[in-house]
Amino acid sequence: MTVILQYRNSIMTNKPAHSELTEKQKAEIDLIALQRVEAMNSDEFLCNDIDQKIHAMEEQVKSYFQSRFSFHLNQKNGGK
Repeated sequence: MTVILQYRNSIMTNKPAHSELTEKQKAEIDLIALQRVEAMNSDEFLCNDIDQKIHAMEEQVKSYFQSRFSFHLNQKNGGK
């Protein structure tokens, strides 16, 4: 959640694209995406918590999250 608040504060002035996220921000978002994939079909409470975090993200961060979520989901499904 820290990355979301930091990112939200940074976009108030210059609206960076997700390519301008710091490596730390990217790593935190990637971790959230991985946690969401791993929690699917096993932990409804955790899934709901992660989904609430995603809903609160700015559009640029959501876009990056979705790309990482798709990557991890594809990896989990054996690269199909």
